[in-house]
Amino acid sequence: MKVHVDRDACQVSGLCTGLAPDVFELDERGDLVILDETPPPHQHDDVQEAVRSCPLQALFVTDN
Repeated sequence: MKVHVDRDACQVSGLCTGLAPDVFELDERGDLVILDETPPPHQHDDVQEAVRSCPLQALFVTDN
């Protein structure tokens, strides 16, 4: 799994940071940062939930 963000679509709602805090965070400017583009398997469910919950569908995953 590889995590991606469409920066043009992302409006930084922050939902993803609450659902997968080891993978997503907001920096000091309020921009989304992907902390781990290839999270370990035990985080995949949280990442998938964050992708599904993104109100603007700015997050997506691909197979490495």
